[in-house]
Amino acid sequence: MNQDMKFDLHIHSHKSYDSVASVQNIIRNAKRQGLSGIAMTDHEVLASEDVVDLAKENNIWIIRGIEAKTDIGDIIGLFVSKEIKSRKADILIDEIHDQGGIAILAHPFKYMKRIDHYPTKLIEKMDAIEVVNARWEDLRLFPKNQMVHKLLSAVQGRSAGSDSHFPLEVGRAYWTTPPLSSPEELKESIRANKGEAISASFSKWLDGPSQFVKFLKKPTLKQIARMAYWSSRRVVVGKRTIPNE
Repeated sequence: MNQDMKFDLHIHSHKSYDSVASVQNIIRNAKRQGLSGIAMTDHEVLASEDVVDLAKENNIWIIRGIEAKTDIGDIIGLFVSKEIKSRKADILIDEIHDQGGIAILAHPFKYMKRIDHYPTKLIEKMDAIEVVNARWEDLRLFPKNQMVHKLLSAVQGRSAGSDSHFPLEVGRAYWTTPPLSSPEELKESIRANKGEAISASFSKWLDGPSQFVKFLKKPTLKQIARMAYWSSRRVVVGKRTIPNE
């Protein structure tokens, strides 16, 4: 009997400035979690072709991708083979599409100041919205929120991922589909919302260790301030960032 396939579509390795995870450990944990494939989405850096070869050796799919910071927030490009140069959302989305890739709005509303900063024309160019991020939220839990409803109504595609920066996080959220025969079919399932976003668990507190890793790699006063801000936010236990109405 054929089993559904599971894909963690948002993972960071040591190539990101806030992660120390090796690709080997990521793959090892992905297989332990029963994942069929993973997407490597390092900050500003495209996964090398060697990663794809390593995946073949371990009988697991690896989708090459990148997470880029833009003027409207973080955007993930999946199924790309060349570096994405622009950091202007409009141009960046075009670069992704020119390579035959798909553009995904990562963890929407993570920063409240961005809530009113999603231009309709740009959102409509997106291929998918990351509705489940294991370090953030499940947007489907906010059906009465008009901003969330407007966003999800504008884009058909859906995506889900752990946003893992440490191997132990891999597989905490994933996209599940009926059996697929190729990455092209996976691309279509994301774009056409022919699958299901699954959230195994959420771990917002893990953003703290990631910020510490970033400080060790790139020590700046700005990063010290960000760590202090993160610590202060965690003092308020159980507070949601997205209002339910």
